[in-house]
Amino acid sequence: MRTRNVLVVMGLLAVSPLGMAQAVFNGTWRPNSQTFSPTRNPDVVELVGGFYECQTCTPPYKIKADGEDQAVSGNPRYDALSVRVVDDRTATRVAKQRGKTVVETKTTVSLDGTTKTDVQTMYDMAPRPVEITTHSTRVSAGPQGSHVVSGGWRMTDGDVSNHAEDTIFQVSGNTLSMSDRMSRSFSAKLDGTDAPYNGSDEFTSVSLKVIDKNTIEESDKKDGKVVKISLWSVGSDGKTMHVRFDDTHGHVQEQDGRKVE
Repeated sequence: MRTRNVLVVMGLLAVSPLGMAQAVFNGTWRPNSQTFSPTRNPDVVELVGGFYECQTCTPPYKIKADGEDQAVSGNPRYDALSVRVVDDRTATRVAKQRGKTVVETKTTVSLDGTTKTDVQTMYDMAPRPVEITTHSTRVSAGPQGSHVVSGGWRMTDGDVSNHAEDTIFQVSGNTLSMSDRMSRSFSAKLDGTDAPYNGSDEFTSVSLKVIDKNTIEESDKKDGKVVKISLWSVGSDGKTMHVRFDDTHGHVQEQDGRKVE
C-alpha cells in the first residue's frame, strides 16, 4: 500500500457521508507485506571469477566484484555500482548517482542454498531511508565454482521493513489531512477541489472524492495533470483496507493494509 490516502464529499446532505467516513478512515494505516505471483519471472545473476553479472536487470550489466565503484549506463537512478563479497553466503551492492549513494543492498543466502533475503535501503525516495526486505526461492543453480548468490531466483514476498509507509489520516470538518513517515503530507477539502501535495517529487497537488461511506478516490497530480488515481476501500471490520493504484498508463497495482492505531 502506498503512503498517500484521502477522502471527499460529493455533496453535504443532512446526514453527510463524511460523518460516517471519519470514523472509518481516521488512524494510522500500514501496508501488508506483498506476495508475488508464483509464475513471476526469476531474477538471474552470476558472481564468479571476480565479476558480478545481472542478466535480468534493465539494462543488464556485468562489473568487477572488487568493492570499487564501476561506471554503468542506461539506468536513470544510478551511474555507478560496486559489489563486494562479504562471506560465502553474503554479498553487498551499492548504487550511486553522481557520487552519492542512492541504494544499498545486502543479499544473504540460507544455509541450504534454497532461499535468499535481500535487504534494500533506498536513500533517494524520501527524506528518511526506506528499507525493503524481500525473499526469493531458488529456481536454478549458478555456474560451477560461482558464489552461492548466483543462479535464478523467484521473488516470493516483500515488505517495507522499517514501516516508512505508515500513513496517518485525520478528518476535521470538511478537510482530510494526510501525513506519513516520509515527510509527505496534504490537507485537502472534501469537495473535489485541488490542494497542495507537500514533500513529494511525484505530485504537486491532490483532489479527493467520496465514492461511498467506506470508499474514497484520490487523484494525484503533477503540474495540474492527473498521474495516479488511488481507490481506498475500508473493510466492514473497520480495520482492513484494500487499495487499487492506477498510474493512468494502464499499470494497475493492488495491495491490502491494516489499521495499527
